[in-house]
Amino acid sequence: MKKSLLTVFTLTFFCLISIFVSADNNDDDFALGVISESQLLSGFNVFNERFQAFSINEKEQDIIAQWPETLHIEVYFGTWCHDSEREVPKLLKILKANKDITPTLIALDYQKEDPQALAKESKIKYTPTIIIYRNNSKKEELGRIIERPNKSLIEDINQLLL
Repeated sequence: MKKSLLTVFTLTFFCLISIFVSADNNDDDFALGVISESQLLSGFNVFNERFQAFSINEKEQDIIAQWPETLHIEVYFGTWCHDSEREVPKLLKILKANKDITPTLIALDYQKEDPQALAKESKIKYTPTIIIYRNNSKKEELGRIIERPNKSLIEDINQLLL
């Protein structure tokens, strides 16, 4: 009797958990394709909260301000991806220190695809992938930051510029 009550309780518990998890993880609840910073920050609370919480110091601001205005940055990410939730808001806040650099944000689905096939063209396998180009040109890729920086976003981008 005790064993069957325990089994019923366990099954009920897991059924309730799965209902709550599926309600929170609606497959339609992610961005897809090229998205603006304002769309990202207004539509996805975790990105906005982490953007607001992140700060850079004066020394870092000086470094970022020296980055060339012809720098082009593409960010392939998922609004469903915990690594993207961690790194993309930081990058957006960092780029506020250099008004000349506006990243292109490309939101991907779970298969790392987007409607314009930009991710396929850029051979994206992981999110986020941040691609740094020189001279606003996709022809001169300086490097990529994949999932997370080696040191920090600022140090890694600065290293690519050397």
